[in-house]
Amino acid sequence: MMRVATTLLTPEEMGKVSLVMTTTAFFAMFLVNPVGMFINRRIPAWQKNGNGTIHLIRYAIYLILIALFAALVLVAIDSVRWFNFGLSVNSLLILVCGSLIFNTINQTAIPSLNLLGESRKFLLMSLLTIIASFICATLFVTWGHPTAHNWLLGILLGQALLGVVGIKFLFNLIKSADKNVIAIAVRKQHLNKLWSFAWPVAIAAGLAWLQGQGYRYLMEEQLGLTQLGLFVAGYGISAGMIAGFESVLTTYFQPRLYRDVSIEKNHDKNVQAWQWYAAAVMPSLILTIVFIIILAPELTAVFLGEDFRSAADFLIWGAIAEAARILIGVYALIAHIFMRTRWLVIPNLIGALLSMILCAVLIPILGSVGVGVGLATAGVISIFSSHLLLAKRVGGGPPTKPMVSALIAGILLWLLTLLLREIIAVTGWMKIASVLVPVGLSYLAFQYFHLRIYLKK
Repeated sequence: MMRVATTLLTPEEMGKVSLVMTTTAFFAMFLVNPVGMFINRRIPAWQKNGNGTIHLIRYAIYLILIALFAALVLVAIDSVRWFNFGLSVNSLLILVCGSLIFNTINQTAIPSLNLLGESRKFLLMSLLTIIASFICATLFVTWGHPTAHNWLLGILLGQALLGVVGIKFLFNLIKSADKNVIAIAVRKQHLNKLWSFAWPVAIAAGLAWLQGQGYRYLMEEQLGLTQLGLFVAGYGISAGMIAGFESVLTTYFQPRLYRDVSIEKNHDKNVQAWQWYAAAVMPSLILTIVFIIILAPELTAVFLGEDFRSAADFLIWGAIAEAARILIGVYALIAHIFMRTRWLVIPNLIGALLSMILCAVLIPILGSVGVGVGLATAGVISIFSSHLLLAKRVGGGPPTKPMVSALIAGILLWLLTLLLREIIAVTGWMKIASVLVPVGLSYLAFQYFHLRIYLKK
């Protein structure tokens, strides 16, 4: 999708795409994500208790209210001209509010199938969502005008189509266990439990948005939409690959983690469940970061159009910043497991403040590179603060031996890449393939060697 987008769209249009997605992410992370995380934590119990349907209906009503609130905010922002989105307010409302409803439904219903044991349906629906969004976006841009509006509208349509199918599957799954749906009322203790879980998550998610995406408004204001589009394109390769990595690993391991902690009330057992999860995910992520960084030139040539080839350096900074986001998310699961989500506020506050301060200081000095340096530095410091403020609090950090093994494997991949670049005499696409294929296969072999123990379990 990134290759097609950067071939069909100009850097300026890609800058518009990034601003719309960032604006959507603000409302989603601050107001939707906390409730979504609560659903992830509780949906196995809801299915067991037979009251899942009514909770999901109330969630859908909540999404509509959030979309209406977002529409009012966007109209107010447009009236005072705070930001230059490069789009009409009507386009902005359709894309942002539509995504808040339909993309959220898609990303709630389909992952919930996996949490409830329907992994095959989850995998099929996830794949079909990507395919449908890709086809619709490409057709809208090629048949109409090559604009950010048409690209994002196509993606939204694909998400909506498969989201409707996913919610039908989910309702069929939980409805068979429902006992007395109509009689269930919202009690004060329900709201108190949701509120105590959700408000710290909302603050933490909002701060995480500020750390990971707030820089885009600074870039647009100081460097313009074109430079923003180039940066986001390079960053997007890393973000996309790491998101794919995250999706694969969480598909297999998060359902077990949530099932274990929903059953086991013992503190030490819950810590062990998290450590088992961290031992599987963290070393695998380290290996993925190394893989992306050492192959940055080849990956840029494969995934970006001709007008975006200067974005290779941004790919490296994106790998570090996005990996930090995943690692912070792994630590954040500690707070979710122990239902102490207020623990999340301080680590995310540190990351958000550092990110915005460093970007504001470095953009006038280093330009687009300053954004990468600022995001990566803030991410690394946030990892250490998360470790100290979350893992240390429950008395258990991630195992170190798998981390060391992953670093050794990463060094071997780096040496192999240098060797292949030196000895391969061909040029162009043949050389790119001659480096990517053996290094990629070696990466997969190292991943399997690490994960085989956890997959057996």
